[in-house]
Amino acid sequence: MSDTEKNNLLNYENTIQPLVGANCSDYAVAHATVSVTPFRTFAEVTLLPEILAMMRKLGLNRLLRLQSYAWPHLLKGPGHGVLIVSAPRSGRTMGYVPPVCHVVNTILAANRRRREVAVDLLDISHGMGPIALILVPDLNRLAQVAALCSALMPKKETVDDVGIIVTRVLTVPMECTPDFMGAWINEIGVLVATPARFANACKQGAGLLKLNQLQVVVFDDVDLMQKEELELAKQYIPSMANSNTPIRKGTNHCPRPQVVMVSQHFAPSLFAQVHRFNQHPCLIFGDLLEAAFYGGMRLPIVVMGKREDKVGAVVKLLRQRPPEEYRTIIFCDGDLEMALLVGALKDFEYECLAYYQNADLALLDKVSHWTCASGGLVFVCTDNCPELRIRNAHTIIHYSMSSSWSKFKNRYMFLSDNVPNVLTRAKAHSLSASPTAKATATDESILYSLVLVDEGNARQLSRLVDLMQARQKLEPNIVAMAARIRQELNTMKGIVKPICGEILGHGDCWDTRCGHRHYLHEADRRPSHVPCSGDIKVQVLRVYSPGHYCVIAYEHKPLGGKWHTLDPNRNLTALMNLRLTEKDEEPLPRYWPPLPQAVCLWKRTWWQSGSFYERVRVLSVPPIENVNLVESNLMVMVQAMDSSTRCFETKCMSLHVCPDKYANEPPLCMDLRLLGMVNHMGDRYWADGDANTVQDWLDNAPKDHFVQAKVAFSTSHTIFATCMVSMVYIKTLNTFNLHLNLPMAQIEAKMSKRCARTKQMILKFFEEHIKLDEPPIPQDPPELEKEPNSCEGVGVVANVRKEHIGEDMDKSPPSKQDTSTLPAMDPVDHGLKTGLENRLRQEETDSEEEADSKQSPVMPVGQDQPGESEASDLKVVPMSDFYDCFMRCAALDGYMEMEADTAGSKAAPNDVYQVLTEGPVQRSNEPSKEKSKQEKSQQIKGENLSAKTGVSAYNAARDLQPASRPDVKYYQTLSALHLQVTLADEKMSYQTRVVDSSGVFFQATPTGGSGAALGSSTGTSYRACEFFVNTCMVFKGIQHSMKGRTVYIELRKIDPGYYPITFGHLKFFQQNFDKMEIEEKWQQRNKNDLQQLMREHGWGAQKYTPKAESSDESVFESESEDGERPDDYRKIDMN
Repeated sequence: MSDTEKNNLLNYENTIQPLVGANCSDYAVAHATVSVTPFRTFAEVTLLPEILAMMRKLGLNRLLRLQSYAWPHLLKGPGHGVLIVSAPRSGRTMGYVPPVCHVVNTILAANRRRREVAVDLLDISHGMGPIALILVPDLNRLAQVAALCSALMPKKETVDDVGIIVTRVLTVPMECTPDFMGAWINEIGVLVATPARFANACKQGAGLLKLNQLQVVVFDDVDLMQKEELELAKQYIPSMANSNTPIRKGTNHCPRPQVVMVSQHFAPSLFAQVHRFNQHPCLIFGDLLEAAFYGGMRLPIVVMGKREDKVGAVVKLLRQRPPEEYRTIIFCDGDLEMALLVGALKDFEYECLAYYQNADLALLDKVSHWTCASGGLVFVCTDNCPELRIRNAHTIIHYSMSSSWSKFKNRYMFLSDNVPNVLTRAKAHSLSASPTAKATATDESILYSLVLVDEGNARQLSRLVDLMQARQKLEPNIVAMAARIRQELNTMKGIVKPICGEILGHGDCWDTRCGHRHYLHEADRRPSHVPCSGDIKVQVLRVYSPGHYCVIAYEHKPLGGKWHTLDPNRNLTALMNLRLTEKDEEPLPRYWPPLPQAVCLWKRTWWQSGSFYERVRVLSVPPIENVNLVESNLMVMVQAMDSSTRCFETKCMSLHVCPDKYANEPPLCMDLRLLGMVNHMGDRYWADGDANTVQDWLDNAPKDHFVQAKVAFSTSHTIFATCMVSMVYIKTLNTFNLHLNLPMAQIEAKMSKRCARTKQMILKFFEEHIKLDEPPIPQDPPELEKEPNSCEGVGVVANVRKEHIGEDMDKSPPSKQDTSTLPAMDPVDHGLKTGLENRLRQEETDSEEEADSKQSPVMPVGQDQPGESEASDLKVVPMSDFYDCFMRCAALDGYMEMEADTAGSKAAPNDVYQVLTEGPVQRSNEPSKEKSKQEKSQQIKGENLSAKTGVSAYNAARDLQPASRPDVKYYQTLSALHLQVTLADEKMSYQTRVVDSSGVFFQATPTGGSGAALGSSTGTSYRACEFFVNTCMVFKGIQHSMKGRTVYIELRKIDPGYYPITFGHLKFFQQNFDKMEIEEKWQQRNKNDLQQLMREHGWGAQKYTPKAESSDESVFESESEDGERPDDYRKIDMN
């Protein structure tokens, strides 16, 4: 629900919900300390005439049994509180709303008369705040109750002659506005709020907002409210604060209000609160099963295997509770089962009174006599006997379970008169007419119910187990049997509906009219391509709420693994429409009959641009009587797969068969939810502005940021994450920085909060699938061979790759992570030493990879790319990373100073090599006589390197940190995308191609004359450079050529236009601003020429502007720093 609703705008068109006949019992149990005389007809109701008139106008003129007890007791005034226990949609709300409106209108009219007849208004104590306060659990319930109160009190706002503004019904907003504060300090009839919103309003208006005329307090659905929020709200209600808590301002010297509570289940704590704040409380039970529990009924459940075992259990109970003392009723499934049971009990000398379906009036008279004096007979009947008026039974045996849950609860109507009235603490009725057999109402064994369950009649066992588990601990075999029966019943259902969004967000659903699925199905099982643990990088397409997002996952890092791309085909929809909308392509056939979880195409037609196909997944299908008869107007629920995750209904005439090559592709978009994140006010929904705020946070993030999330578990349609952050790569420090932590930012902005209860309920609901998706034990990657005299401490950190630095620092002892214990050495010498060691070690490990890259024309997509897909985990970067980075920068600065000092003189090659290679080396305590393998390798390669004429600062920097990505400059024109790749040597060979019409692959390898090996004539060693990028554009051809060290690539677009750049976050890609400026000049020149042509022909405004002088710089005269682009392209057509 939106938080922007106005207080005086309450729509009640859809508020009056239809009642459920099974929930509206014709019999109710009402207990009070005083006698309660119910209203028998609607004509006896003593409400205000205007309220009765509005009820008749709205069609609320049917008096239910529950309301006939509640209305007269509430109309008696203060001290007469009510606790209503009944099922939803049984008339509970109407049990208190009309009396509350009656009290409010009466008090408002009395206050108005006092002001009218008063001589001096100062002599009249002015009441402030609401007369009645109604607290509800969520915003949906808030809107319904407020609209119903407004319907019975149509006058929304009035102003007296003395200037007092009277607001009939007011709802509490999320933040206290001036209008709300002004209405509070005047006079309010009914104030409707959630506990969190009410407490927040009282906190913000402390000392100003008072409750000195509060008469009625209602807690609707109190069992659904959060305990912490409810206790906080009570601290601001007069006389409801705990004794050990200081009374809030404005809550003292106020009489106790009339307290009304509404609940689905009975709890002793609720009864204690009602009895505490009301002198004459009343308990009204519309749910007879809850009334039996209130009366102390015992309800054991026994699982039976055979019919003989059930008969034995019945006989055992009859011996413990003789029918002569305890009036006993046995419920069976039908007449045949009744006859068999009567015969079996007769063998054990138990006489029965069987009430068959063909019973006559004579048998009904015998039943009436049995209710007065049982005579030791056992009454046997079925559920289909509405004419029976038995209310004083003591024992009920469920020989067979009912076919429905409502029939099962109606069986306990036979115990209703024997439910003891705990409020009066009087003795109960006698058990029988015999003066020798009596019992009291306080006897715990007066009410007893035995449930005998077997495989044939356990349909309602699951609901009974859910009810009993909240009160007592059941045997494991009964709980397992109930779970199995629930799963079998769900599997038998032919209509597979989408899972409820309340389940996904909160783990439970409060809507009794919800038509979605509230159980797990095989369709929720996670497919193999969806990550279930580790970290993922996502692209956020849409923010539905602060806890719900539509994302595209494009990279995944498993637990203990490395980053790898998920390779989402972002151009699938565009390529599919290009192929399916061709002129020579046959139209797709209609999809019939629709099946749940099937993939098909939804055709959307525009009047101007034609039709467009989109992949959708069928969620639910209504029953189809004849599949051979095509129903074009049949409404089907579907969910989008590629553009978003929206769910919508469409007609079958818009669904078409999806080709197999597109149907087998995984969905591009998925839902991502933050596990355990809820609204900070405790509401079930966020405000509309909260989603826009989070979207603005992501939109205003740096351009090169990416979103990373930590996965808790996944389903086929939703990824549940515990954390979601925005990361930014810092090029100067060569590390990743945390830009935005979405959960923490929402908590600081008072938008969301973490709820452990919600998280636990969601995990419990998906527990079965989570166990199936437990990730395997990760295997450690193969480690490099450690040399005998390898360096310890800082040397180890400097020699590993970037993705292993965090892991090694976590495994190392704390003493090695402390920067204060690092050895003192010159920064230049340390940078040279670590850079050369890094170069020599990586040459041995990367030789096989370079050989494979020369043979393969395309690099594997899943290969690790340090410059493109590496990201640190969501934790603090170790200090050693920054220290290593500073050492490298200091070494590079040292080389620049060395070149500047020796620019005018010739340096000896051996001296330069000695400066490069020598440096402080950590030696072991024991001197070694023989040289290690690493020292020999350095000596051999040092001799080859001594033949060089010198080492420049550029080459030294490459030795310090070898590059695997070339420098790329890009710009786009109307018809093409241009790339300029700068290589290390002009003699390197390259290859490039377009992959899947949108991806660009480039690879350059050194040749024999390009210094590929140490000791070559050029004096420099170069590595192979390559990249692969998805441009999200569709190309029809490629042209490329090389001039000097620059490779020029032109990618021809299939649809001319300017597209957003999706690879701008790659650090080795940079914009070519010179070419972009030239392109802008071309566009401005074409625009000027068009305007001049229109003026010459008299089109448009006759305003003359002199044409640009020819002295302007021509676009052909400007060149980029990389030189002029050659014209000898090699054209490759893409067919």
